[in-house]
Amino acid sequence: MTSRSIRRAVLRSLMAGAAVLALAVGAPVSAAAEEEQTTTISGTVSRQDDGTPLENVSVYVTSADFTQGGVAVTGTDGGYAVPGLQPGEYTVRFTTDTSGAGFITEYWDDARSWDRAQRITVLGGEEISGIDASLERGGSISGRVTRESDDAPVAGVHVQLSPDSFLVSPAMAITAADGTYQAVGLPAATYTVKFDAPDESLSDEYWEEALTPTAATGVRVDAGSESSGIDASLVGASAISGTVTTADGSPVFGTVSASGGGNYFSSPIAPDGSYRLAVAPGAYEVQFTSYDSRVLSEYWENSATSAEATPVTIASGQSLTLSAELDRAVAIIGTVLADGLPLADAVVEIWQDGLLGQGMAYTDSSGHYEVMLRPGTYTVSAYGSAYEPVYAKQFYDRADTRSEATDVTVGESADATGVDFDLSLGGDIGGTITADGSEVPGSGADVVAYLWSGGEWREVARAATGSDYRFGTGLPEQAEGGPLPAGAYRIGVFADGFCAQYYGGSSSIEGAQSVELAEGDVLAGIDVALDATCTEPEPEPAPELTLAVDSVRAGGDLLISGRGFVAGETVAFELHSDPLALGTLTADADGRISGTLRIPTSAPAGAHTLVALGAGATVQASVPLRVTAAAVISAPAVIGEATTAPRGLADTGAEAPGMAALTGAFLAVVGAAMIRRRRAHS
Repeated sequence: MTSRSIRRAVLRSLMAGAAVLALAVGAPVSAAAEEEQTTTISGTVSRQDDGTPLENVSVYVTSADFTQGGVAVTGTDGGYAVPGLQPGEYTVRFTTDTSGAGFITEYWDDARSWDRAQRITVLGGEEISGIDASLERGGSISGRVTRESDDAPVAGVHVQLSPDSFLVSPAMAITAADGTYQAVGLPAATYTVKFDAPDESLSDEYWEEALTPTAATGVRVDAGSESSGIDASLVGASAISGTVTTADGSPVFGTVSASGGGNYFSSPIAPDGSYRLAVAPGAYEVQFTSYDSRVLSEYWENSATSAEATPVTIASGQSLTLSAELDRAVAIIGTVLADGLPLADAVVEIWQDGLLGQGMAYTDSSGHYEVMLRPGTYTVSAYGSAYEPVYAKQFYDRADTRSEATDVTVGESADATGVDFDLSLGGDIGGTITADGSEVPGSGADVVAYLWSGGEWREVARAATGSDYRFGTGLPEQAEGGPLPAGAYRIGVFADGFCAQYYGGSSSIEGAQSVELAEGDVLAGIDVALDATCTEPEPEPAPELTLAVDSVRAGGDLLISGRGFVAGETVAFELHSDPLALGTLTADADGRISGTLRIPTSAPAGAHTLVALGAGATVQASVPLRVTAAAVISAPAVIGEATTAPRGLADTGAEAPGMAALTGAFLAVVGAAMIRRRRAHS
């Protein structure tokens, strides 16, 4: 290679390196320049009625995430421009709120709300024009607010306008020094007008002279119309005050609230336990709410629930003193395990008198829970949350059904501890309910899951459904929802206008088809078809007794018959009220009984009840019976070798054979003595 060739090669290498360096340095500059390219959105705003330009309209351009945007005000020609917009999606809002011109706010393109607005996509560097608006003149509401006691104007009243359509936004105006107000630019709607007093000396009010929103008179507004004379004369406020403490006099940390007629007022409890509520005249439910879990909230007067609360009625300007002494809470405390390991976020529910909702808690990461309650006796259940894996509901103490649960009692001052659970994997059963080939009507159906437990079919879950059903989802409408424990199940469906129906086509649980649910399993397709034309079986007749006579002598026999008993059943009989056992009779294949019972001679004379007893000594039937005194039996009289039987002997029946034997023995002794005498004389 010549020296000239070498110089050329070196020069080419230097030039190539310079080019690479230029690209490396120039690329960021080019990208930065590209990032600086922004977009301008522009347009014109005019009146809808005559098309003339609208000046002083505020135009707000906002990105979908509310992090970017700009604002402009229209000029005399109605034009506007919002520059400097970065790439993204934007909405544009046109409003005359600040100018008081009275035009209805709208979004591009002809939308009345942000969620219905058409988005504008900005790529960067372009000019987007033609984002125009034609605004409609709105209606208005105006009036004056005074004080009823002296008719003086009230300034600073917040006049709140609530439309009857969710498509229309609420509006507000504030009264001036002379008590007047005007709300403009209102879309067509009917508005509830509330006058919110500026201080606690005056009561809030609704138009027209109403103290609650439910009693308020609506104000109709149409586009371009004015509704004037919507005035208010505010009355003096009423007040509820007092102190809220515990039994030892300690102040309660919490709030006091009064609700009624659509009104709601609340106030925090002061550090010294005092409170004051300024309320409108009316009837209220007053609640004392504690923020301390160891202090129980309550309603006036000493009521645990809203349903038990005593209403309080207060007149205009009246002051009431309501003080409360809140009870200390006691706790049910325990741990929830799953297969022996702590289970977090398990649901613990408290029942009382068969009703759910007395209290609940979630377990922490160690499986621990505490539920604060009033002293009493409760049923406690626990199950895994909706996260996988799902653990079946269990009742304390290791019971699958509520009817088998062990109750937990908490006293006045002692917590109940050690209320623990160890859950197993749960399952689910689902299917479809149809009626004569179509979906169940709107009234729906109750689907009940029965678990074979403790030697019988016990209800373990209930779901309200219209068509498809599942139990393990824990829906709020379920009486006893939650994942199902493993075991044998039968499914029953009950709906108005249809006969009771069980899975497998049976109208009774005894004939229903069972399904076996394993841990973690989901049984689908457990479908039940209802029938509106079936005939409900006639109820079995109640057992009844029939007596041959309604009166019998003590010591006599009583002929008895009956029907409606279980075939082959042994029925025991007693004479009440002081029970005297009379014996037993056995029902035949048709459930009938017949036979004779002996009434003991010891039975006292008077009115009695003959009682038939079934299994477990349960009374199945009874019938009144009068018992007369037993016959009086005298010693037989001896006349020569003849005897005279007592008169009553034939009437007693049961005693005659005994007396005959006694008389015979007596005659035999007398005869033998006479024979010996004759032999001796001879």
